[in-house]
Amino acid sequence: MSFKKLVPEVVEALALVGIVEIPALCKPMFSAMKSGGHLFALAPKGSGKTDTAIVAAFNRVNRQHEGAPRVLFICCSIDEAIRVHERMSIVAKHLDVTVDLAHDKGNQVLQRNNIFDGTEIIVGTIKRIFDLYVQNGINVQLLDYLIFDDFELLLTQGKIMEIHRLTEGVNKTQVVCLANQNKVRIEQFFERSPLKFKLLES
Repeated sequence: MSFKKLVPEVVEALALVGIVEIPALCKPMFSAMKSGGHLFALAPKGSGKTDTAIVAAFNRVNRQHEGAPRVLFICCSIDEAIRVHERMSIVAKHLDVTVDLAHDKGNQVLQRNNIFDGTEIIVGTIKRIFDLYVQNGINVQLLDYLIFDDFELLLTQGKIMEIHRLTEGVNKTQVVCLANQNKVRIEQFFERSPLKFKLLES
């Protein structure tokens, strides 16, 4: 899927990290993220789900609400959060957008202050983002996307309470869950969640 409908500056910035198109398996996911509604996307590891979510995030973030968090991108580990943050930071710098990193091994006070100073995208681990959220360290009033990457791993880590609290607290936000495989824990989450998800399986 080409980027003909994206702003040229966004296309140029994405190319800096090697993102030049949406993989075929992820085209329905990208369209669903653009159109709205809670989404659960199930596709094999390496199919391009994370990069597609990055494209959708920068496609949505603009300068209309500069400085207010627009995207929360939650990763399954510190290493993965650092990797995603590094890629998004390269794109963001080209677009004059701020991306902050919040993970368990970082200084929580410093991370909170950085977010207060103004940021459009926050990437991090669920534990640190949840801690900041319950301390009112993250303003979610203008949040467009709450993205959970490697969702099945977050569930196996026992983060179901944090996931439910975060999804319950962002009523106007589109919740996007990305997973590599369908397991019993995922089915149990759907049964317990009050949110209505569109399921896309590739």
